[in-house]
Amino acid sequence: MIKQNKIEIHDPEVRKGNIIYCNFKCSGKVGEYFTENTFYLHHSENVEKVPKSILIIPVLANIAPVAWIAGADIYVNEIDEEFLEALETIKNSFKSMYPKHCFNGTIIFNTKRINKDYGKEKCGLFFSGGVDSLTSYIRNRKEQPILITVWGADISLKKREFWNKVKNDITQFTNDHNLKTVYLKSNFRSFLNEKNLYKFSRNGLKNWWVSVQHGLGLVGLSAPLTYKKGIKKVYFASTPLISKDNKLSFVAWGSHPSIENNLKWGETEVELDGIELNRFEKLGIIANYLRDLNYDLKLRVCWKSNNESNCSTCEKCARTMAMLLIKGLNPSKHGFNMDNSLLQRMKSNKRFFVKINKHQWTMIQHKISEIIHNVDPEYYDFCNWILMVKFKRK
Repeated sequence: MIKQNKIEIHDPEVRKGNIIYCNFKCSGKVGEYFTENTFYLHHSENVEKVPKSILIIPVLANIAPVAWIAGADIYVNEIDEEFLEALETIKNSFKSMYPKHCFNGTIIFNTKRINKDYGKEKCGLFFSGGVDSLTSYIRNRKEQPILITVWGADISLKKREFWNKVKNDITQFTNDHNLKTVYLKSNFRSFLNEKNLYKFSRNGLKNWWVSVQHGLGLVGLSAPLTYKKGIKKVYFASTPLISKDNKLSFVAWGSHPSIENNLKWGETEVELDGIELNRFEKLGIIANYLRDLNYDLKLRVCWKSNNESNCSTCEKCARTMAMLLIKGLNPSKHGFNMDNSLLQRMKSNKRFFVKINKHQWTMIQHKISEIIHNVDPEYYDFCNWILMVKFKRK
């Protein structure tokens, strides 16, 4: 007898006042896409009085897309009415982005709850210390957003020392700016079997985290916090993509206006912030802000580094360093280190650097030609190499 393809999510349980645990049971093929059957979310705030229909949002936000692409139904006891509506809209968004993949499955519930009267005109902002989230803070700083930082997203739960150093940097930033920060820790990535989910990495879908999870799944973690703090709007920084004509374009991506801007629950809405800005424009906003404050803030942009520092050798670090130079800032004061290893890596991996983000590098090359004679001597060879490369070559 063939098992029904389904996921049964049990009621969430709050332990020690600030840790949400939620067990679930898989039947059928959908079970192969999970490494464990317990989801957890640690808060630095007490969430005992948050309704279960809100407490279940973090796990639902991360399980639902897996169920959809596997064609499985989801069973829950109770669900927030606004979030249920949002999930249906977002499922259709994924169908539009990835038309060659099937996103099916239904959420079956016993009770639909209306959660109102908790909003206090406060806002939250997901903050990592990178270019996108820092730009969103600068743009919305007059609202004094509560910063939300997550351990378990781009920083593995196994890297405690790395996390502690990043947390210290963000705590210093919040202290310098008289802000409040809430820290979250979750297995929302590690409870998924990303290796098995990789089978869907075709027809426009690159990998699960990048193409599906990191918008809906990450933002959904904030739901209990928004109820607790009375947050009516959550800002999530956009990831700018540049097309061949150096204009912004939004291709199929896990963070997309049709995802975050349709996400809602209770009285809370989400805004994908800065969608009109490319990365170069965002760094311009940051540069002006840092100059005005005379502030040597360290940016965190690197995906390759095994510690809290930017590696200063990968393509993303090199691209950010070049953009900072164009904006009149010394990268060495903002978390980067110029040495021969970067230049050697760029030269030895010329084809890679030419291929990745080719259109951004073409724009950088044009701008570098205008400022090369004024750059700090330690960056002259770096800038000169950029000018010599034929980025426009196919």
